[in-house]
Amino acid sequence: MAEARVEVQLPFGRLVLRPEVLAAIVGKTVDQIEGVKLWHPKGFMGVLGGESGVELDFPEPGVISVNVKIAVMYGYPVHEVAQGVQQAVREALEGFAGVRAKEVNVYVQEVFLPELELEGGEDAAE
Repeated sequence: MAEARVEVQLPFGRLVLRPEVLAAIVGKTVDQIEGVKLWHPKGFMGVLGGESGVELDFPEPGVISVNVKIAVMYGYPVHEVAQGVQQAVREALEGFAGVRAKEVNVYVQEVFLPELELEGGEDAAE
């Protein structure tokens, strides 16, 4: 069975990308979006099950489908966050790797609360 990978034709040859490289680009992109974290499963199955917040599918040469699992900070509009993730992931894959994302599916797995700043800041005095 052939290894899953994406090949992009360049002017003087080809670029071959392993799925781990593309998943890293997606993960780093999601982590830079305000109010969002890439979701990682917790507990025993998360550690040993190998489940990731990014899943890739290769429907045709040079094209990928992306499934991204995220956690959204409470107070952020989920539908707007999801659209922002879709746009940022598509732009990152095309800009960094020259790969077209056929689709970017976003799965909101969790909502989390913002961490409170209580150590000596102005918020602690209130």
